Amino acid sequence: MQKSPYSILGLKDDATQEQIDNAYYDLKQQYEAKLFEEGEVGMEASKKLAELERAYSDCMEDLNKRVSYDNFGGTYGMVEDLIRQGKINEAQKQLDAIEPRDAEWHYMQAVIYYKRNWHIESKKQLELAVALDPGNAKYQNTLNRLTESINNANAQQQSAQGRGGYARPDAQAAGNAATASACCNTCSTLICCDCLCECCGGDLIPCC
Repeated sequence: MQKSPYSILGLKDDATQEQIDNAYYDLKQQYEAKLFEEGEVGMEASKKLAELERAYSDCMEDLNKRVSYDNFGGTYGMVEDLIRQGKINEAQKQLDAIEPRDAEWHYMQAVIYYKRNWHIESKKQLELAVALDPGNAKYQNTLNRLTESINNANAQQQSAQGRGGYARPDAQAAGNAATASACCNTCSTLICCDCLCECCGGDLIPCC
């Protein structure tokens, strides 16, 4: 079984940068002291040094990912909490402060626009999220449902215009029901997409 880079340095997987650096330099000094000895000792020290360098590089790469997740995940979590509380303006301020603006940023902007009932602007943000992360099912599914909702609403409007701008009360009621149903479907999608940050608890965008 392949050793984890942390175990090679004698560390746990949640080691800090200071711990990684200290372990790396201590081991490097030990191996370098034996590097020029004859026979198996020198050869083993050379192998250990090569293994140490790879482990150090892998640990630093993993550390950077953990720091990035903590920073962005925490910030997005704050944005989600503010949206749940109905504090849309504050959520927008928090979102505006996040850099870089990755796919998740545009997705969260789409959610905020949706809460403001700016469906066209929301759709544009979802399209940017999909373009940046085309393999993300959450973004694509939400975009599909929102597009369907917008198309249904447009079809209802065109149907009313085709009758000279007048819609019978019963037809108008049916159109309103269809539009409301489509909007609720979109809202439900925004709640239920399996990676709408599970911390949202299904209450991020209540549709009633």
